[in-house]
Amino acid sequence: MKRRVARLLEVEQIDSAQILAVTFTRVAAEDLHRELVSLEVPGAGGLHGRTLHSLAMSILMRNHVLAVLGRTPRPLNEYELEPLLADLGNHHGNKHARKRLIRAYGAAWARLQTQEPGFARSPADQAFADELVEWLTLHEAMLMDEVIPHLFQYLRGNPGAPERAEYSHLLIDEYQDLNRAEQDSLQFLGENSSICIIGDDDQSIYSFRHAHPDGIRHWAVLHPTDEHAIAECRRCPTTVVRMANTLIARNAGRLGGAMTERAANGPGEVVVCQFGTAEQEATAVATKIASLIEAGVPPREIIVLAQRRTFASPIFHRLRADGIPTKSYYAESALDTVEAQERFAILKLLLNNEDRVALRWLLGRGHPNWHTNPYRRVLEHVRQTGTSLWEALTSLSDGILVIPYTGALVDRFEEIKAELEVLGASADFDDFLQQWLPDNPETELLSETVTLCREGIDNPADLFGALYDAISQPEVPLEVAEVRVMSLHKSKGLSSPYVFIVGCVEGLLPAQLGPETSPEDRLAKLQEDRRLFYVGITRVKSDLPNRTGYLALTYPQTMVASEAFSSQIAPVRVRRGIAYLQPSRFLAEIAPHAPAPQFNSPL
Repeated sequence: MKRRVARLLEVEQIDSAQILAVTFTRVAAEDLHRELVSLEVPGAGGLHGRTLHSLAMSILMRNHVLAVLGRTPRPLNEYELEPLLADLGNHHGNKHARKRLIRAYGAAWARLQTQEPGFARSPADQAFADELVEWLTLHEAMLMDEVIPHLFQYLRGNPGAPERAEYSHLLIDEYQDLNRAEQDSLQFLGENSSICIIGDDDQSIYSFRHAHPDGIRHWAVLHPTDEHAIAECRRCPTTVVRMANTLIARNAGRLGGAMTERAANGPGEVVVCQFGTAEQEATAVATKIASLIEAGVPPREIIVLAQRRTFASPIFHRLRADGIPTKSYYAESALDTVEAQERFAILKLLLNNEDRVALRWLLGRGHPNWHTNPYRRVLEHVRQTGTSLWEALTSLSDGILVIPYTGALVDRFEEIKAELEVLGASADFDDFLQQWLPDNPETELLSETVTLCREGIDNPADLFGALYDAISQPEVPLEVAEVRVMSLHKSKGLSSPYVFIVGCVEGLLPAQLGPETSPEDRLAKLQEDRRLFYVGITRVKSDLPNRTGYLALTYPQTMVASEAFSSQIAPVRVRRGIAYLQPSRFLAEIAPHAPAPQFNSPL
């Protein structure tokens, strides 16, 4: 993409305002701009890559689309989905089914590449959408994924929209990660443009967002194209290239063939090891990382990948306990405990007691079903009278209003209100911080984020703004100083001389599917998880003569049963609270070129 943009600017003399470069992450967008400027490409200073979500939000706000729809662009944090899911109710299926429906709604109901986006596929889908939008509207909030369906509807319904003729050149990175609604939205934006897409169907790993590899596979069929393939793997050691080729060759319908090895990269080092318990696995990985750093390896050259925090968190905490700089890139990692989530919600409500989402979360916090029934009664009063949620609860607390069976909810509201009054009476900002976020091991990561954001800030409102950006938009920076711990999805686009993939067990790689899953969907998910593992193992890079490239694939024989079930891992059997696990089938698929697995051996 960088070379294409440079050519457009330098050779073809295209005005940068006529070029739209869409990237999958903000880091990629910033990287594109930085590299073009460093190359001193004329006009590069005026070109900025955009993520599709940020572009969509700017178009919707510029055209007052959300205001017309009566929507408030107050996004939900990930943890704030919990009371929403509870309020939607079991008539839409269990919690996982409701999450899937939310994702389908965010894809404009185009679950498949062959489906036209923009309308519900069934009365049940429409009923869910109606209830979801009603909740979000009443709580003056929206989901970030909603911006794509709204953008699609705006562009489709306005053939004369200026955005549809704004660009002469459209470049789209990671096209295989876009769902049908995103693809069609970009097609509207580029209908009068020259379009360049960059992607790899072997790295299509976002079916949970309803993105499918057929999107990029069918592009050449639907559009006249010039194709430019990149076959040589310049990053990985030759052993890893062979493993990756053997693995991905099992998938059908691929566009490309095998990657070509680069002999100069050398074979590298690959370790495959099973451990008796998940705890032993975490200890072995942390011990190996500590020994690498002691030998002079900078922490930034080490990446730990795990599909569940269940496997990542013990390693993360062991490394930090050893004084090793380590950073987690899981979503909202600073809010990974209920205590931290409560502190953040209290801060939101302190700044705006009409923040209905924050208040809803705090009211239900700690209750098994989030006080759903009494909350529905209060919410019905809010609907009928037009009063605010805070006003209704205040009236209940003062005895002015009576709604049966809401006593527990009112008691909780009075606790929240009392804390807000204490915080509001803080003598100064330092006193406020001590009252709001006292020392607590459960809020350690949030406290560290506050420390990082604190410079130059002297009031709660500015602190919240800085915290929100740091917590909600934690992109992986180009320059890092820590060991990075993240999911395999998050690792795409990165490379490192030392890569550890932990928790390589059935149920995660590949994921466990329910018995209702059709054979076609089961095969599609298996192939996607194979692509995900392919992405993971190809993160390791050879950097000779300094680094040969090291890849460790680890997995436990057993783990605590409750942790297995909470991670949606179906064990082979459970005995006395211990789950017995099966190694990932992908380890057998790479076996022709991988070393034989060891047991409880040092890495």
